Amino acid sequence: MNTRKLNLHPSGITRRDGLLALMGGAAALAGCGGGGGGTASVGSGGTGSFSSGTITGFGSIIVNGVRFDDNPASITDDNGGLRTSNDLKLGMVVSVSGSAVTAGAAGATSTATATTISFGSELKGPIDSKDTGTFVVLGQTVKIMGSTVFGPGITGGLAGLTVGQLIEVHGYLDPVANILTATLVEKQDTANEYKLQGLVKSLNTATKTFNIGTLTISYLNIAAADLPANLANDLLVRVRLNTIPATGTRTATRVRTVQPRVEDRNEAELEGTVTAFTSINSFSVNGIPVNASQASFPSGTAGVILGAKVEVKGSTVNGVLIATRVKLETEIEINNLEFELHGSISALSTTAKTFVVRGVTVKYTDNVRVDSGTVAQLADGKLVEVRGTNDAATSTLLATRIKFET
Repeated sequence: MNTRKLNLHPSGITRRDGLLALMGGAAALAGCGGGGGGTASVGSGGTGSFSSGTITGFGSIIVNGVRFDDNPASITDDNGGLRTSNDLKLGMVVSVSGSAVTAGAAGATSTATATTISFGSELKGPIDSKDTGTFVVLGQTVKIMGSTVFGPGITGGLAGLTVGQLIEVHGYLDPVANILTATLVEKQDTANEYKLQGLVKSLNTATKTFNIGTLTISYLNIAAADLPANLANDLLVRVRLNTIPATGTRTATRVRTVQPRVEDRNEAELEGTVTAFTSINSFSVNGIPVNASQASFPSGTAGVILGAKVEVKGSTVNGVLIATRVKLETEIEINNLEFELHGSISALSTTAKTFVVRGVTVKYTDNVRVDSGTVAQLADGKLVEVRGTNDAATSTLLATRIKFET
């Protein structure tokens, strides 16, 4: 579907980084591969909220089921550059710090006001190969889901991608399997550098090389300031690469630990993958330490393993997410992810049965559920709330519910 852009947080961390930033104070904890085993109690964090996850709607932006007003927010990208809300797009993974969350009325989305928003992709480079449901970039496998959003210039979803094409991917990394589940795939015309994330493997301090997946990376000419002091096998890192050479050993320009800095918040929600695991009570999500000793596990604990996709709720204290709830996300849930738009209708076509809201093309049927009105009342300029699922092949949102708003 067509997407709208969004701004970055001034700190320049990615959604994943922002999430990690939330846990930043627990660097030592993350370094040893586990979550927080500290004594801080739930609810002892600072005021306000923190949310890290996929943008699943606009009006202003909707992340983890909360509708954040992004007008007052400072927005940054993963290079620390200031951005605007026009840079935010459906499918981006972002980190949002803001006010306390106000619960919505029955059936309505909860709301909050964002103060900072940060975003950044997990992978950028040329496509090495393509297969059914997947493609490979820089030796990293990218998995396409039903909810994966494809940006402008890509027609037909995965079928519209070609080997050698330069793309940028936002999503959730399983560093153990070396698979990035894509939430947004964007076409790029040029790139000054490539980038990827993953676990350091086969570290050779003599030749100054290491592997991420099947890719060999040289850090021979990197200054100490651009390398983690604790560079070691199994460390989760973000790597910037020169675009030359095009094959063989790639040359890194910067290597950073995935270990964002995060403030204390009494409301926190994190969506991501388990990137380190000590026990069911102590693990990391997107590099952020989690203390789950007081948490409920509505999906059970057996599936909470390295690489698992989870949603974690709780509070952040001294860089650790003190969890009250840890829920596994299934592939069915990811494929059927619901998107939500709030705004005025434009470009209505009653013949094609489409209209546009906030830059996103919506497809509807005569039998779609309509609250507070009927399909016949759809008209340009009308304020609506639209909920639906993604159709990558046609770059549209397939409406399941339309509600007229006043």
